Amino acid sequence: MKYTLQDARKILGVTKASSKEEIEKKYDVILKKYKILKMEGNLDQEAETEFQKSTDAYRIIMGYEVEEPVVEKKETYTDKAFEKIGIDRKKADNFFHYYKVHIIIGIIAVIIAAIFIHSIVTRVEPDTTIGLLGEVNYDVQEGFKQKIVENLPELKVVAVDSAVLSTSLEDAQSYSYWQKALVMIAASDIDVYLVNKYAFENYAINGAFMALDDIAKDNDIDVSKSDYLKLRAVEEWEEPTISGDKPREVKKYADTEPKLYGIDVTNSEFFKDLNIIGPEKILVLRVEPKNFELAMKFVKLFTK
Repeated sequence: MKYTLQDARKILGVTKASSKEEIEKKYDVILKKYKILKMEGNLDQEAETEFQKSTDAYRIIMGYEVEEPVVEKKETYTDKAFEKIGIDRKKADNFFHYYKVHIIIGIIAVIIAAIFIHSIVTRVEPDTTIGLLGEVNYDVQEGFKQKIVENLPELKVVAVDSAVLSTSLEDAQSYSYWQKALVMIAASDIDVYLVNKYAFENYAINGAFMALDDIAKDNDIDVSKSDYLKLRAVEEWEEPTISGDKPREVKKYADTEPKLYGIDVTNSEFFKDLNIIGPEKILVLRVEPKNFELAMKFVKLFTK
């Protein structure tokens, strides 16, 4: 540790007017005391530190220079590489010192981008997607998808898209989920949905789903417990009142008589251990399925 001359004199207990002999005698007393403590085995860390301070102060006052041995720096492969491409190694070191945070952030950004690109490149597109509208149980979704693949071996990857619809949701939550459900029904490629009663009553009446009377008949599906899912879809509603205090009135129905727009699969063997959307499970199909053949396989699977 370096001291000023003033600090060194204070540590050693001498003044500016002290002669060289006086300074040497002062240090000689300190040195003898140090040796005695060391011989007697009473030298502790504090005494060692104090002696080192006195020694440093003595050398500074006497003008002794203690130079560190000069170690010749060998040129490394890194130095040669910098020299070969014409970059000053010292400037480069300074650059990395002052901008290391920026460089680290940049490296992290590159890694994240690489992971994102890799996920896109290696992502496997699902063979089909099932829609879930109701009190969705996310914990059983993986088991649900796995069971489908086991029963329909032609499918390798099955995806699930869902919107939580329930009377227990607050208005803000309910609105966002209703918006998502509308997008799923109107703009997605999903043909097969499992919905709860709450979702069915709100969407089926507006003609969102396909009538299943003929499909149930052709596949000998027991729909005796699905009578409550028969209704007349509305083609046009009357304009609501300004105050909104009266219920909506139907202006025109799409059906002349009630049709079956859903099949109750609550007690189906397939869902025996899969509480996927709540107490009741209703199978519905989008109007004009894009892959009708696959949709029929799901109808048979879910109605066993």
